[in-house]
Amino acid sequence: MARRELSYYTCVSLAAFLASCDSLTPPPALSKSAGQLQVGDQVPRLSEQDAIGSVQTRVSRHMPDFRALVQHTSPDIVFKDEEATGADRVMTSRLSRRLVRLNRRVQEEWQGVRVRVTEAWDENGEHGTLSAHYEGRAADLTTSDLDPDKLGRLAFLAVEAGFDWVYFEDRTHIHVSVRK
Repeated sequence: MARRELSYYTCVSLAAFLASCDSLTPPPALSKSAGQLQVGDQVPRLSEQDAIGSVQTRVSRHMPDFRALVQHTSPDIVFKDEEATGADRVMTSRLSRRLVRLNRRVQEEWQGVRVRVTEAWDENGEHGTLSAHYEGRAADLTTSDLDPDKLGRLAFLAVEAGFDWVYFEDRTHIHVSVRK
């Protein structure tokens, strides 16, 4: 009996460990099997806060929380940077890793096309009160060729890339976010 209990606890502990490993976490189940999302679709079918957790603070450059964010420097991803401050390159490491995965899928899908980040960390208060952009956990995306017909497929690829919440917001961009 003691051996079975030990084996059970070993299995449960191993399962808990594997579930906590970022690289081993499977992406959320797809809501569509057609290979693309439609405008208004979100995966999973939960509110963003239920999927990724609540936003606790609006991070500024002068807060200790800012030091936990990373500067995404990959030349393979296009950043709009309309603020000219580099803020669109600032994000959590989890969001950064998902963008790299997504960009690989985009480049495999469309020759010469890359992911384009139009907004990531928001230091100017341009989003709603509870926006994950304020913690560097959200990004608004298009493709580098600005083709709106690719957005449904881009959203599908984002789900496959492991973002914790994907929303095909409108015909101009998709919104992605990650948990802490």
